[in-house]
Amino acid sequence: MTTYRYKGMTSSGANVEGVVEAFDQQDAVARAKENCRVLISVEPVSGGKLNDIMNADIGDLFSGGKIKPKTLALLCSQLGIELRAGLPLVSSLRLVAENEEDKKIKRILTEVADDVHAGNGLADSFAARGPGLPRTFIETLRAGEESGKLDDTFQRLQKYYENADAVSSKVGSAMVYPAMLLSVAVIVVAIIMLVAVPVFEKSFAQQGNELPLPTKMLIAMSNFMVDNILLLIAIIAAVVLGLFFYGKSDSGKHLYARLFLTFPGVDMINRMNAASQFASTLSTMLASGLPLVSAARITANTADNLLIAEDIEQATAGVIEGNRLSDGLKNSKWFPTLLKEMVTVGEETGKLEDTLNVVSEYYTKEVDVAVKRALEILNPAITMVLAAIVVFILLSVYLPIFSMY
Repeated sequence: MTTYRYKGMTSSGANVEGVVEAFDQQDAVARAKENCRVLISVEPVSGGKLNDIMNADIGDLFSGGKIKPKTLALLCSQLGIELRAGLPLVSSLRLVAENEEDKKIKRILTEVADDVHAGNGLADSFAARGPGLPRTFIETLRAGEESGKLDDTFQRLQKYYENADAVSSKVGSAMVYPAMLLSVAVIVVAIIMLVAVPVFEKSFAQQGNELPLPTKMLIAMSNFMVDNILLLIAIIAAVVLGLFFYGKSDSGKHLYARLFLTFPGVDMINRMNAASQFASTLSTMLASGLPLVSAARITANTADNLLIAEDIEQATAGVIEGNRLSDGLKNSKWFPTLLKEMVTVGEETGKLEDTLNVVSEYYTKEVDVAVKRALEILNPAITMVLAAIVVFILLSVYLPIFSMY
């Protein structure tokens, strides 16, 4: 629970101050009124940003406090099993918390169990205790509470987050080899240019022979890097920070979102991934019992790409005006045509949830295939570029030696 500080007056007019532990602001007001007749103010006690940072987990500082889909899938699986076994909700939360190794999840479950035991709602408790929890998790639980089918809700959430983790893991693992290859290449080239080439330059200078053009070019580049290494590091750091902070602005977010959807080689992968995420999220929301408008809004808020989110929001606005969701999606130039047609079929047949499930599975497989195809092109391309660099360096070093012989 959160600590609140209150100020008020007693029935005799005396000023009083104190603190109370409460679930939210409204609960704090009710508890404070037990100690004073007239309540002047109720404010949460905060240790400040520095205190929050000092008390935060290291992982939270680097991840922004977000909880990974794989962790959520495991959490939903455990809670679903406990509830289907007949355990009460509070007991299920505490049992999972006792066996949880993640300190953050353990703390959230423990606090949520106390809140639910005090009579508060499960979704509201998770929203208050877990700021890193996605909105899909919170709103799906809220719908599950209202329908009285929390065990089924946790099962649906488990499948949803397993699929989300599978897609992100495939893309991430596929990029490990190219990233490692480029990193090693950059380190090796830097060592050659900063350490090895200056040594060769001294040896060549002692011979007094005319150096070939490739050797002169290599030595010139090496001298430039050695003389301006600090400046180069500062420029690279400034560019990286500039791109990072520009990405936080509205224009930067739109530009990066457009690049992700239009850059050759990754455009179709990102579009299919967005289609899979849209279909999976909207299907999960509808299966939980949420109305189409609420489900679509949550789907828009959870979209990774800003332009995709804006298209979903515009389609949702059309639904509020009386149009079909498919009519609004047809105006989007980012969603694949197949997705738009399948949404139309789902609305016409009254089986939008099932249709979206099929679409999500289809695009999940297509993303996997597209990533493999992209890597089949990317890996040889990287190898060829690195081979060209190696050949240039070797020629630059060995040509003077051949000329001496």
